[in-house]
Amino acid sequence: MNEQQMVPILIDEFISGLVVPVDIYVKLSEGKFVLIAKQGTKTQKDQLASYQNKDVNYLWIEKKDYHKLSNQTIQLAGIILNKSDVDSGTKTQVVTAAAHTMFRHLEHMGLDGVVFSQAKQIAEVTYQLVETHSRISSLMDSLNQCSDEVMRHSVAVSAVATMIGVAHKWQGKGTMEKLALGGLLHDIGKKALPPELLKKPKALMSFEETQLYETHPFKGMEMATGLGLVPDDIVAMIYQHHENTMGLGFPQKLRDIKTHPFARIVALADEFVNLTIANPNCPEPKPPREALNYIQFVKGQPYNKEAFRCLKLIVDTEQKSTRSA
Repeated sequence: MNEQQMVPILIDEFISGLVVPVDIYVKLSEGKFVLIAKQGTKTQKDQLASYQNKDVNYLWIEKKDYHKLSNQTIQLAGIILNKSDVDSGTKTQVVTAAAHTMFRHLEHMGLDGVVFSQAKQIAEVTYQLVETHSRISSLMDSLNQCSDEVMRHSVAVSAVATMIGVAHKWQGKGTMEKLALGGLLHDIGKKALPPELLKKPKALMSFEETQLYETHPFKGMEMATGLGLVPDDIVAMIYQHHENTMGLGFPQKLRDIKTHPFARIVALADEFVNLTIANPNCPEPKPPREALNYIQFVKGQPYNKEAFRCLKLIVDTEQKSTRSA
């Protein structure tokens, strides 16, 4: 079997006792795979443990069937988020696991209708996650435990943008889910960049590397419009999430008045998450209040004033409730 027709899945991602919707394989050597579980059978805890004991870190499934497994993971996330006896930390892990499957699909198959459909489902459960998280700092702490950096960042931006929208008193579940979806997909253009570039702090990039990095909003916009399914609101968030009120952002150097209202929120959420979630540009994440002060006093608050007021209100409300507890 050709390895290009297969997708590796971390063995830890398989839940024991769950009926698998796909055939599962173990890789013996280059191009040689052995079927260990057929579609419709339950995963066995002992079997999974035995492979882990043999230093097998990945199981493999056929690329053409990947959407079946990812859909199952996302549906499970929706079920678990509706359970009142599950704590918010666990719910965060479930949502990030669902997002991880979507981003892996994007990496192996590109942006297609299945990925967009899955992203919409994840946006819905992200909105539910925001409703269960009373504290923004606990959300950031939970997300800092996740390993995949682009996925972790995207889920965090999605959640923070939704929180800002709620504080903005924007009405309607559809509006909130659009914000969540735009936040989740805002960095899809980074999939077209060399992985080693994404691991490099921007301050250490050469002029040519910086120019390449700053193409990712345009590349993401091309991916989204090429699909033909993505609403204009989502495309705008992808294309404009690095613009700012001063017209010093990229790629278009738009001022606030010419930027989509949703994109203004995602731009601020993106910067806030960059400061509060560990990444190459900020290896030591800042607490939410310190991140706000940095945006306001060091960067000169180059984001939409109303969006910043709403984010400040969220952080201040949390601090007051923490002090009074």
